[in-house]
Amino acid sequence: MKDFDVIVIGSGIGGLISAGTLVSKGMKTLLVEKNKIPGGLLASFKRKGFLFNSAVDCISGVAKGGYISNVLESLDVDSEINFVKLNPIRFSIFPDIRIPVDSNMNVYIERLIQLFPSEASGIKKLFNFMDGSFTLVQSMLDSFLSGKPGLGKATHEIFELRNISYKDLLRKYITNYRLTMVLSDRCPFIGLPPSRVSAFSMVNMIMSYFKLGAYRPIGGFQKLADILVKGIENKGGMVLLGNGADKILLENNNRCYGVRCENGNEYTSEFVVSSVDSHHTFGDLLGREFESIPTEMRKKTGISTSFFVVYAGVKGEVTEHSSVGYFPSYDMESFFSPKSSFKNDSTIGVTVASMEDKLLAPDACNTVVLHEMAEASDKEIDKSVCTGIVIKKAEKIIPGLKDKIIVLDSATPKSIERYTGNFNGSAFGWNQIPGFKNVKGYGINNLYIAGHWGEIGGGVLAAAYSGAKAAKEILTKESVTNGI
Repeated sequence: MKDFDVIVIGSGIGGLISAGTLVSKGMKTLLVEKNKIPGGLLASFKRKGFLFNSAVDCISGVAKGGYISNVLESLDVDSEINFVKLNPIRFSIFPDIRIPVDSNMNVYIERLIQLFPSEASGIKKLFNFMDGSFTLVQSMLDSFLSGKPGLGKATHEIFELRNISYKDLLRKYITNYRLTMVLSDRCPFIGLPPSRVSAFSMVNMIMSYFKLGAYRPIGGFQKLADILVKGIENKGGMVLLGNGADKILLENNNRCYGVRCENGNEYTSEFVVSSVDSHHTFGDLLGREFESIPTEMRKKTGISTSFFVVYAGVKGEVTEHSSVGYFPSYDMESFFSPKSSFKNDSTIGVTVASMEDKLLAPDACNTVVLHEMAEASDKEIDKSVCTGIVIKKAEKIIPGLKDKIIVLDSATPKSIERYTGNFNGSAFGWNQIPGFKNVKGYGINNLYIAGHWGEIGGGVLAAAYSGAKAAKEILTKESVTNGI
């Protein structure tokens, strides 16, 4: 008899949701994590009374009925965490336009029409199409996850969305160039410019915030990870922190039978779910025979951008909105060139989560987190120089920011790589390009891939769904038919 039904490698949101779903259905589950705290990019950390979220601005899927909320409920820990809803979702600053992205889609549509009256018809048609497409995709996902096939069927439009760029989609409805760039203001949330990102990925990411809401957990994103771990353990699951996987054990080339951890202990299982970096899974954990798989994927799709992140604890008030995107020009494509990083005319994101969550900062203070896209590479960045550049640019949004700072830290792509294990600090896994085809088990019939290296894509909600999908496939094999 095996030690466990399932071993899940990695405690990012994909691994947590996968393990949470499995254990709530009675599967004997082990979750292993190399770091001493769970969460991956959900992690939070403290500096002299300030609590910073390491990477994530906001998420969806945590309101009542959302999938992350459903898993929390199934683990009986939903009452132990609260979320604050953002409105607006984002405040976007362009050279001659400052526009809130209202949480109410219809209000946002009317705001866009006021700014671009000649595009009124196209704006309405675009959002009507995106709304319908998102509803259909949700129906398809819900049908699969609930075990009730037939409730949602793929259409020609969905297949087309997977194979065209977001820029191509916008062109069908919008003629004004400035408006197409305004509508592309969430591209940094997925790490690709409009011409390269899949319309499918962008539509689902944008609409998830309108339809499911944009939220932050009170007390920081680390609390969400910690609560999920607590729920998994309360349901009988085992969580090993500070003891990651060292090797996936193979019986032969088409079946794995467990995991050896870094401390040398081996645990056997019927199934393995990997939610960690694909290069680590198919190279380090599975061995040389499989290491060409991520190399070939990297040639075909590439990996997403990383970020340089500045964490500042500041005195006093700083800005009117807690989530800001700054775009010094309408040349959205140029912002995603590796050569544009740390320039005066590159884009940055600003998150001031303490505006809604006073637990994150001392009285009369705020947390300011600045995000600058930076190439995912093996090159180290001069933290001191780049921190100064990013702060100087942020002062265009928050005048006098430098003089208000009392706590300062930063993270480079290499910092992110060291903590998460993501290849070169990739923030969203594989690039979500048109025609993207995912990494699966490659013939290992009881290995499943979850998280943002899986098939659904980058971002917290997409990674969560990826984890849920892996769990459902395992439950189906085990003839658990009462839904998840």
